[in-house]
Amino acid sequence: MIHSVENLHRFGLKVFLQSSPDPNPHAFVPVFHRWIQTHAVDGLLIDVADYTHLKDGPQVLLAGHEGNYSIDCSEGRTSLHYYRKTPTGGSLLDRLVTSCRTIFRASVLLEADESLGARYFFRGDEIQFITNDRLTAPSTQKTIAELKPTLDALLKILFRENAVGVSNNTGPGERLKLNLRSSHNAPIKDLLSRIS
Repeated sequence: MIHSVENLHRFGLKVFLQSSPDPNPHAFVPVFHRWIQTHAVDGLLIDVADYTHLKDGPQVLLAGHEGNYSIDCSEGRTSLHYYRKTPTGGSLLDRLVTSCRTIFRASVLLEADESLGARYFFRGDEIQFITNDRLTAPSTQKTIAELKPTLDALLKILFRENAVGVSNNTGPGERLKLNLRSSHNAPIKDLLSRIS
């Protein structure tokens, strides 16, 4: 059986919080519960898990059928992480654009949520793409080369003339992590408007 990156369905996207104010992960727990009750974001939402006792990794997880949302504090940077779990149609680029739309909508909701006790804003100049299928997309230079045309196309859609490029942020033994960068820190709502 031939495994092509075009068949990649399980992947994650991260958008990073601005450096201040320092986030309070506990504050996101009731927000995620409210999202379940009000169907505020895409997908069938199931439950919230509180991992704020852990120092690194997901702090608050909103589990869904199609994908999970989490407030993640990996590597000393706080992010909103959307992890797609179930297959969906279209090309890999189509699936990436759809997942960007999903995470951007969630980001905009969090930016506007006054119940968090502080106003949080997400950076619009960097998105991290994480593969979660070591068979279809192993952490190799060959996989990066195969992904590059699709990620370059996504860069142009999201960042237009400000697109800088894709950099490898993968540590030893990790799933493949590639950062898409722009020279301009646009508001997330502006990136969302480009793909809505």
